[in-house]
Parts: sequence; structure tokens; C-alpha cells
Amino acid sequence: MIILENRLTEVFDQLPEIDGFKPVYKWGDTKHLNAIIKRFSENNKTPYPLIYQLSETSTQNTIKNEASARLVLIIACQNADVSLLNENRWAMSYQNILYPMVSNIEKCFNRSGITQWDGQYTMTNYPNYGNDPKDENPQIDIWDAVRIELTNPMIINDRCIHTIKF
Repeated sequence: MIILENRLTEVFDQLPEIDGFKPVYKWGDTKHLNAIIKRFSENNKTPYPLIYQLSETSTQNTIKNEASARLVLIIACQNADVSLLNENRWAMSYQNILYPMVSNIEKCFNRSGITQWDGQYTMTNYPNYGNDPKDENPQIDIWDAVRIELTNPMIINDRCIHTIKF
């Protein structure tokens, strides 16, 4: 059995620092996400930049030692300045942190040697995403974020991971 989260942890561990911080990869649901953010905060640490995989159903192929899933990833950085206009927010968060993170995640998928994907995904930007009670999934922090949803399932195998050059 291939455990997607374990394999992706191995891949994302190779991600370089962004803006002086090592990306953090976690997975689960909204309650778990809020618990992680709270725990980091209590320890005076930051979970950002954050790659958060929403819980996903996988299809296992025990003959080929592969699993497939349509991944949904939230890439987030903290930006508590709610007064920023989108132009400033894009310059600070998206161009310097989030879009380079998305590019590095693409490189992980293309170069790791354990993932097969067609390179297609939908991307949604969430500037100033936060704890508004009207939000469908309220968070305990205020983010600038990008949601990536693979169009087709990604296949992850049990082979050795390549060293990824960024």
C-alpha cells in the first residue's frame, strides 16, 4: 500500500526555503489545520509557507505498487495586514512566496521520479482569506493563499525519490 502523505512528505522535504523559511507540508481537514496553526503559534513558530493537502481518497494498485488521487493543495502564507490592496498583496505574497512555491511544487511533481501527472490543474487565488464567519471554511489565521486542484489523478509509486534540482 502506498501512503500518499508519506511519499509527498519525502518529496516536499526537498523544497528550498522561500523568503527565508522552509515550507511546511501537512494534511487533513479544517479542524486539523486550525489545530496545527494553533500549536505552531503556542510554540512561537510559524507554519508558513504552508502546503496543506486536503484529505483525499486514493485508489491503490497493489500489483503495480502505485496509488492515485486527485490532489487538492492549499499553499498559504500569513499576511495579517487586511488593509493591503490587491496590488500590494500580489507583490508581497503572490510574486515573492506563493507563485514561486507553486512553481517548485510543479518541479517536485515533474522531477521526483515517484509521481506521474499530466501537468493540468485549476488554481484559485484567495487574497486576505481568513476568519470571516461567513466563509465556508473559517480559519484561525489570515492568509494569502492559492488552491491547486489537479484536473486528473496523480499516480504515486514506491520507487526511490530522485534528488530534485530547483
